[in-house]
Amino acid sequence: MCVMNYEALKNHSVLLLGKTRALSVDEFDTLLKLHKITRIRHYNEDVALIIEGRMMNPYEQSELERLYEELSTPITELAPFEEWLCRSIEPNRLLMSLKLSRNQGRLINFLQNRYITDELFFKLLKLYDWQNEGLFDNDANRDVTASIIGRFYTDLDRNHNVQYAMSGLAHLVERYGNRELINAIAELSPIANEIKNPKERSLSGVLDAIALHPDTDEAILRLLLKERAVLLAHRKPLTLESELLGLNREDVNEILAQNYTLSPYGVAQLESDYPRLIASKTLLNWDRFERLIEQYAAELGSNPSLTPSMQEKLFDLGEETVLEALAANPATLHEMLDRLFESGRFSLPLACNPSLSPDKLESLWASANVGILSALAANTSTPIEILYQLSLDRRFERAVKTNPTFGKYIQTHNIGWL
Repeated sequence: MCVMNYEALKNHSVLLLGKTRALSVDEFDTLLKLHKITRIRHYNEDVALIIEGRMMNPYEQSELERLYEELSTPITELAPFEEWLCRSIEPNRLLMSLKLSRNQGRLINFLQNRYITDELFFKLLKLYDWQNEGLFDNDANRDVTASIIGRFYTDLDRNHNVQYAMSGLAHLVERYGNRELINAIAELSPIANEIKNPKERSLSGVLDAIALHPDTDEAILRLLLKERAVLLAHRKPLTLESELLGLNREDVNEILAQNYTLSPYGVAQLESDYPRLIASKTLLNWDRFERLIEQYAAELGSNPSLTPSMQEKLFDLGEETVLEALAANPATLHEMLDRLFESGRFSLPLACNPSLSPDKLESLWASANVGILSALAANTSTPIEILYQLSLDRRFERAVKTNPTFGKYIQTHNIGWL
């Protein structure tokens, strides 16, 4: 195969053996004409380039083999040549042509074309007519939905079926969503209609993913407020906090009281009704810490925003439940974790703590306590060698398999796991 400057083909002929892939034959020929290139059907001495297309018939295959042996004319694969042609598409001309013709089949072909830019893809997507049907309700809609997932889902080769499942669109938003992609998906008429008038349960996973994604525009979140207030209360950082508080819903307020990004105003609003959650989850200041320590010291011990001075004050209380909370808290100072470890009384909460040093986690592995070993199996800081050994025990196999650290390891090391 050759590597060449395709621009040099101007005023020359090319021979395509087989069929096109990313472009229809008509689009292929139209773009060739823009470059003043002529496609011919049979080889002659004027041919400047031979393109090896797909699905060659026996005659074309035989002809290609003969031309390979002669080596008199450069031969290239179809993919790089089609990509070059597609990059030369004039977006405004194409958009105007599609608007005037309303040719949905041609539009779908371009939406399935991997070589057009994302910017052009999103503009084309706005032109598609979903015919008041769902994302997968007919073949054309299914092809367009699959083209969205297929374009942006990075590891599609390992999850090829995801293109044709509603859950695939939700996973796409969750894993690869950005502001532009989420806006485009929210504007698809089946999604937009569902946001305005919820009735289709099959779309709930997609809307849940949009509600939780940090890049979702506030305007979209406002449309989701009524139906997905509980999910919006989980967002970190919080968006629409005042609107969520204004709903005065107990289920929403309970989630807000556990959100560490809740503002001081929000904390003040909820502290009297949810003191335990406020003590354990929200961002602390010294005044609030002093106010809560008398009754809710154990809850404070698990708060991830504890300052060193707050930790010392809690530690000095010497209360068992408070020390257990500090032992499990990833924010606890390493020196304090060492002191708790040396006491020998807090092995179980320490085994849960990802901030405990690997050597101490390894020491805990010597325990015969099922609870401690189960905690180690789920701890993301447990050394890989220990996780592997724990995976061989059926009691801990599931915890190890769902441990993100182990999952990442087996994806990069071939140790026979599926």
